[in-house]
Amino acid sequence: MLTPLKTEVLKVDDLAHEARRFRTILWSFEKNIELLFKGTGLAAEVDHAALAEAFSRWRQAFDETKHLADIDRRDFVIYAAGMMLKELLAARPITAIVPSDLGLPALPDTLDHRLKRWPEGYAYTSFCLSVAAAVLNEMGDVEPAESGVADDPLFWDSFRENVAEVPANAIAFFDMVVGLKPNWSAPDVPWMRRTFMDRKQSIAEEKTATLG
Repeated sequence: MLTPLKTEVLKVDDLAHEARRFRTILWSFEKNIELLFKGTGLAAEVDHAALAEAFSRWRQAFDETKHLADIDRRDFVIYAAGMMLKELLAARPITAIVPSDLGLPALPDTLDHRLKRWPEGYAYTSFCLSVAAAVLNEMGDVEPAESGVADDPLFWDSFRENVAEVPANAIAFFDMVVGLKPNWSAPDVPWMRRTFMDRKQSIAEEKTATLG
C-alpha cells in the first residue's frame, strides 16, 4: 500500500494550508519513512537541508501556479503533489540502507517488490500520494487511488531511468500512478494538463451559452 501516511496526516487541522509549511512537511516526511520501512529490514537517513531545498523549490512553483486551482481544484492538488515528487527526486533527501550491504541478512522475500526495487523513489511517491489523498479527503473531494501500473516492477525501472534524464517526467509518472493520462511533451506545464484544458473549454462554452 502506497499511502500508510494518509491516516496520520488526516489528523492535521487545515492540512491544505499546513502542508505549505516546512515543519509539517518535515514531520510528515519522516513519519512516512518510519511507517514504510518498519519491519522491512530497511532504514533511511533524512538530509534536512536537502528536504528544505526541495520544499523551497516546490513552494515557489506552487505559489506561481496556485491560481490554476480555481479551474480544477482536484487536479491542481494532484499536479502539486507531482511537483513535490519532482523536487524530492532532484534533491534526494533520503538514503535507503539495505542491510545486506552491511553484511547482514538479505531482505525478506515478503517485502513489497516495489519498495525493494527502488526504496527512495517508492518512499517519495508514497509521501506525495498520501498527502494529496489526505488534502482531497479534507476538501470532501475524490481521493486519487493507486492504479494498477504501480504494481508492475518494470514501471519503477522506467520511472527511475526517465526522471534521471528528464526530472519533469516525475509529474507524468505520478499521473500514471493515480490513473491519469500524462502530458509527456510538457509534464511540468500545468495549463497544458488535459484536465485544465478541458475545464477551461467547458467554462468558455458555458459563458458563450449564457451570453447567447
